[in-house]
Amino acid sequence: DKEGKIIGGNSSDRAFLSIITKDYLLEDDSVERDAEILFTSTLKFSAVTVSVNQNQVLMSLPKHFTRDGTVTLIKGAPEKLIPSCDHYYGINGQLCSFSYHSSINLEVDSLSHSGIRVIALASSLDKLDTENKTLPQHLTLIGLIGLRDEIRNESKGAITLTRKAGIQVVMITGDKKETAISIAREVGLLPEATVAAEEGSDIHLPRNSVLTSEEIHRMGDEELLAIIPEVCVIARALPTDKSRLVGICQKLNKVVGMTGDGVNDAAALKLADVGFAMGSGTEMAKESADIVIMDDNFNSITRAILYGRTIFRSIRKFIIFQSTINVASTLIVFLGPFLGIDFPLTLIQLLWVNLVMDTLAALAFGGEPALMRYMYERPVRREESIVSPYMWSSFILGGTFIASLSIFCLINDNVWEMFRRTPQMEDSEVDKIFLTAFFGFYIFITTMNAWNVRTRKFNIFDNISKNPGFLIVLLLIFVVQVTFTYLGGSVLRTVPLTINEWLIITLASFIIIPFDTIRKLIIAPWLPKRLIDTSAREAVEREEQEQEDKREFEALVNREKEKQKLILNKIKEKLRQEQEQQYQQKLSPLKKQRSKLSENKRTKSEQERGMGNEIVK
Repeated sequence: DKEGKIIGGNSSDRAFLSIITKDYLLEDDSVERDAEILFTSTLKFSAVTVSVNQNQVLMSLPKHFTRDGTVTLIKGAPEKLIPSCDHYYGINGQLCSFSYHSSINLEVDSLSHSGIRVIALASSLDKLDTENKTLPQHLTLIGLIGLRDEIRNESKGAITLTRKAGIQVVMITGDKKETAISIAREVGLLPEATVAAEEGSDIHLPRNSVLTSEEIHRMGDEELLAIIPEVCVIARALPTDKSRLVGICQKLNKVVGMTGDGVNDAAALKLADVGFAMGSGTEMAKESADIVIMDDNFNSITRAILYGRTIFRSIRKFIIFQSTINVASTLIVFLGPFLGIDFPLTLIQLLWVNLVMDTLAALAFGGEPALMRYMYERPVRREESIVSPYMWSSFILGGTFIASLSIFCLINDNVWEMFRRTPQMEDSEVDKIFLTAFFGFYIFITTMNAWNVRTRKFNIFDNISKNPGFLIVLLLIFVVQVTFTYLGGSVLRTVPLTINEWLIITLASFIIIPFDTIRKLIIAPWLPKRLIDTSAREAVEREEQEQEDKREFEALVNREKEKQKLILNKIKEKLRQEQEQQYQQKLSPLKKQRSKLSENKRTKSEQERGMGNEIVK
């Protein structure tokens, strides 16, 4: 723009312009665009023919850079441009013959092994053939530019977590195979290199883990169907490859998500089950996608998966809660006439039951926390019913128990007599109290069942602090129920209850919790394994076992190191002792000789002293 700020274009174009100073970006050299070929994945280059009108600018350019003020500028893949280059510009702009194709290609490969995307820049005096979209025959190499996409710190962890969630992640890129492999290793899609980069980046890679666009084009759909579960990276990909891969994966009955940001990605985004467009992408890509990732971060996709699984589980919890009430109500209505009882709730009371069953329950379960253990569960199959066999066992047994307990209370005279406050109280008054108490009991026991529904663990308070809305909704139901009892009157057919009567129905409603605990403890393990989704627990246990094995292995390695260190110290000590012994052995004759010399010297001194004494005498 007028301020020199880089806007528009793709990330590569913006990276190119970022190395140019602001003054050059704002400078207008009166350059006119005569012809242009836009970049495509098929062509692998873009080019433009321009005319320079100012003589001052022409004078500042190398001598052979233009012809009559016209020059064609090309940028693209090195393997596309370098074979057509027969000259290059020297340090001072002189035109030199170019014959270093092999060495340049080796350098490009070396940079690619390091994860750097290399782009070649060239010029030509020939004008562009915009109809056939072909390169000029004679190119002059200007230089090579290396671009590196910085890997976000959280990307590797996000991809690892996604793969643990049972989701296959495939990187589809237009980069060279060597660059793609290097980046895939950085983010954890491929195992770390076991050989030097110059020896080959694809050595010892898992079979069929890395493919190129040319390789998949040579494969039929059946052959690609067989190897697609093993694929991790597809390099030099074309836009049509994405659409084909989506269709192949859908033939395997997989739920396919696809990311993209360009116009060419729109078809694949539309075809995929879930299309993720980048926030920095084109408007066409955003319109074709289902979800727009505003921060262009793979971690956002991982979190979207986590929240999606959380919402799916919340829907299932709501279905269990609602179906339990439906089963209980249906059984009471169906079996009641055979047992001589009518449905004990009025239409107005049923409206309140429905409000508890639908609206308030949805609010309670809608705030369930997104727990990381959900990411260790296997994905839900496309054809899998939303009502799982485990859910059937939960609401059928729970609904049957509530209905049985309700019918028992309705037909048992002893229960009815518990609400006779005085011996003289008329039966009609006892009926009002009893039916009011049953109304409260039915609301309370179905509400208490929400504790069983919200978790499959025995601990019904599991992560309850992360969903305060659940506690608020349950408290609201209890408060409103008590208020209705005292203020409902003839509208709700209720009468005030005493503290003892409230205590009876509250304690009776708690019995649903130990019942469901017994179901989880005794009945659930006897169900077929497919009825219970144990993949999350098994994944956590497997990961804990892997960590334990890793710790044991590290401890074993440390013990071996200590043992080797101890042996090495013993060897050193033994060598030191041997050296000391050898030294002492070598030193012993010297000591004896020295001792003998000292003895001779002492004897000689005594003789001389004796001779001196003789002389004195």
